[in-house]
Amino acid sequence: MYSSIQLLISRCLELSMKRVLLTIMVGLALLSNPAFANNQFAIVCAPSIPKDPTIRQALKWYRDSAEKKAIYHQVYNMGWVYIKQWLAQHHPKPKTWGVVLDIDETTLDNSWYFYQCSSLVADPPIFSHFVTIPQKSQPLPGVVAFTQKVHELGGYVSLISNRDGSYIDKSGISALQATINNLKQQHVTFDQVILANNKQATHPSDKNPRFNAVIHGCYDPHQMVWSNKLPPHPIIAYFGDNIQDFPSLKQTTMYALADSASAYTQFGRGYFILPNPLYGSWQANPYK
Repeated sequence: MYSSIQLLISRCLELSMKRVLLTIMVGLALLSNPAFANNQFAIVCAPSIPKDPTIRQALKWYRDSAEKKAIYHQVYNMGWVYIKQWLAQHHPKPKTWGVVLDIDETTLDNSWYFYQCSSLVADPPIFSHFVTIPQKSQPLPGVVAFTQKVHELGGYVSLISNRDGSYIDKSGISALQATINNLKQQHVTFDQVILANNKQATHPSDKNPRFNAVIHGCYDPHQMVWSNKLPPHPIIAYFGDNIQDFPSLKQTTMYALADSASAYTQFGRGYFILPNPLYGSWQANPYK
């Protein structure tokens, strides 16, 4: 009787140890998986950037207002109507035309970082490490359906961003690959991603060379970093949250124009702009 109890206890202990070892092994496997580590662990804030309470009101509107959601849906719906009208007028063959979207605050919402860390990130290496590499950004309202519909009609979707494509994190992953991973995780439809080349470009924030790459097929490795090349094709619609997300437009020039200037008539007719009260080229304008 006693030996039977001992045997039973021994077997129970053996099973318990196996469960403990299995749990440890699973935990170690998850820790070694970059995707899990990037998406499940606590958000890490850049230690060099202090908290900025002045962004609270704009951040609250961007994250917590129905108006923000409505505006994004409105802009993508207007863009969709414009594209259908353009196609009905020009009757292009599939894969002979396309659209361009910015990424940050146009396609992907980075406000998770601004909210958790109570600060913005302007420095490219810091943004790359703390915002791009973690792959936590969510799609903005309307963008997933819009990009899918463009594809269904035979158009290309090019995502052109001022993220630093030359950045490679100490973990070994590049900003380009992290961006692609994040977009795919969020079911955004796209054909290519073109980022800036901060290491070599003289003006990495100038998107015009990248727009020309899509239109004319001239991909300059000194100016940009790309996922893949597409056949040259016209861009029939641009989407962005910065006035400089549109060909040849500059903040200083556009800001100086009268409200009724003809340059603004392009918006709603091929140019579609989204709200970003958090950051952008507008920050350099005088406050008056």
